[in-house]
Amino acid sequence: MVLGAIPALYSSREQLSNYLWHLVAPWLMTFTLFTISFISGFEGLICLVVIFGPFVILGSLGAFFSRRVSQRDVPNKPLYVSLIFLLPFMAGLVEEQASATDQFYTVTTTQEIVASRAVVWQNIQSVRHIQPREIKPHFVHLIGVPRPLDGRLDSAGVGGIRHIRWEKGLYFQEHITAWNPGQGFAYDIKVNPHSIPPRTLDEHVLVGGQYFDVVRGSYGIQELAAERSLVTLTCTYRVTTNLNGYSKLWADFMLDDFNKMILEVIQSRCERLAPL
Repeated sequence: MVLGAIPALYSSREQLSNYLWHLVAPWLMTFTLFTISFISGFEGLICLVVIFGPFVILGSLGAFFSRRVSQRDVPNKPLYVSLIFLLPFMAGLVEEQASATDQFYTVTTTQEIVASRAVVWQNIQSVRHIQPREIKPHFVHLIGVPRPLDGRLDSAGVGGIRHIRWEKGLYFQEHITAWNPGQGFAYDIKVNPHSIPPRTLDEHVLVGGQYFDVVRGSYGIQELAAERSLVTLTCTYRVTTNLNGYSKLWADFMLDDFNKMILEVIQSRCERLAPL
């Protein structure tokens, strides 16, 4: 809101009468600030994309509010301007007193595959040596989420571990907790955030971090016909913020997008093996 208020405080009378100016100016201020934050390394691209919407909406509200004040003869205007600039710091002090709560949500992604259940089962246990050409363009990768490279199951059955590797040195384990041959399996996700190379992920979206974690997952196979199966990939995650409702919207979208990408790789491999 302060970013939106700044242009209005220093606008000419002609600009104050232009509603379009007060809509666009906060967007330009936000875009400029975000560009500087990204170039300087102060914020990662993922976080900037996630918070851009609230910034421009509240920025426009701040601009119209400041416009109303600027059009009137306000006594002690320098004091008013000073108070405007103090608002973020005051809000930060208030927010520090509110403790963030853990909330858990589950994302479910499905993919129909033209292959038998046996072929699908063979391909979901381990997804080895994923090549760049196998991965279709997805939003999560455009904003900097690393691509998966390899998934290796060391032992079939409960107690087995899937070793997962992504680009940029990311590594975590999936500990098998349920195992139904030909039907699916479930796992707990174990990741040590301190083992992740610095600056690979922003701290706000770091898996296993203070604000976000992916804790469980599962694969399920439903046979639709002799050579047609429905694969379901579920993912349970935690968000710990003061805006969990808004965080959930983005987490659901990005995890579903990532799961879709994994299922597309599995689909492509299964359908190459399926009989014509």
